[in-house]
Amino acid sequence: MGMIVVGISELKCTADQDASIVTYALGSCIGVGAHDPVRGLGGLLHFLLPDSRKDPERAIAQPASYADTGIPLLIRSMERLGADRRRLRVRLAGGARILDDSAQLEVGKRNYMAARKLLWQMGVIVEMEAVGGSVSRNLGLTVGTGEFWVQMRTKDGTREN
Repeated sequence: MGMIVVGISELKCTADQDASIVTYALGSCIGVGAHDPVRGLGGLLHFLLPDSRKDPERAIAQPASYADTGIPLLIRSMERLGADRRRLRVRLAGGARILDDSAQLEVGKRNYMAARKLLWQMGVIVEMEAVGGSVSRNLGLTVGTGEFWVQMRTKDGTREN
């Protein structure tokens, strides 16, 4: 079984039934996992910030850095492989408040709200989510079975599934 690792500000999609897609260390970032059960396709996005307007050059160079450019790119990439957005099973993870950021910043919360809004506008329903709190998460998808998993790292450093 092949492991496809998605880094920060990346997205990857595959039709490889033997592959798993995973992203690590979702703190305030959001991981968006998508699976089309009919076509057996999977995709995963790890975005950093909600809005690309503050850095348009970076948005062009790294569209997966932002919710507003990365989420549409994920959906279009899945559709190019043959997915139908109405069938997509979508999971979100991350959006935590890891650092002691001020209430004004709340990057994790803003990331989560941006993801939910964009997916809703695109007609994509989020089935499940593991967001908020103050723990880092990993998000993975086994493409062949469509099984998603979330692993959390607690404050004392132990892992929970």
